[in-house]
Amino acid sequence: MIKNIIFDLGNVLLKFQPSEFLLRFTNDVEYIDQFVPKIFSSTVWMELDRGTISIEDAKNDFISQYPKEEDFLTLFFNLWMEMLTPIDKNIEILKDVRALGYKTYILSNYIKEAYTYIEKKYNIFTLFDGQIISGFEKTIKPEKAIYLELLNRFCLIPEESLFIDDVLFYLKPAKKLGMKTIWNKPETDLREELRKFDILI
Repeated sequence: MIKNIIFDLGNVLLKFQPSEFLLRFTNDVEYIDQFVPKIFSSTVWMELDRGTISIEDAKNDFISQYPKEEDFLTLFFNLWMEMLTPIDKNIEILKDVRALGYKTYILSNYIKEAYTYIEKKYNIFTLFDGQIISGFEKTIKPEKAIYLELLNRFCLIPEESLFIDDVLFYLKPAKKLGMKTIWNKPETDLREELRKFDILI
């Protein structure tokens, strides 16, 4: 029986669509297509998620790697948090499961400065019983330590816990520990998926 519902943030509760966001600044789709992976698939971004470097240091690192793109990188780093906006239909689901008495938690790879930004901007974080944010923990998904930290800190029983993430690879460690999982793809009807676990919303 599920008692705890654990949400990722990016693309589960908050939008994280860099390619779409960057269309605000350029209509050069080919440029965006090469810019996005070299930023977001980089070891620098991973260390941001881990909380071992600051955003300012990351920006300077990228500028040193790609000096010809300094203007665009500066623009991006000044504004990128604006793309972190709530996914309203999933926020409603969060509220509904809370109303039914489920405990709710966050387990997310998230940069600490970005988390501080969204926590101040959006009034959704009172809807959680606890949270594990990678930037504050110095460990990231899919490392086993971050899942164990969630379970141990909040005394959660894995078999009573359901984890929702948009990255399939991040669900595998949770499943190995005994948690139920939902892969929240763009086309996923999250409400319908929750009903498969007898969560009657």
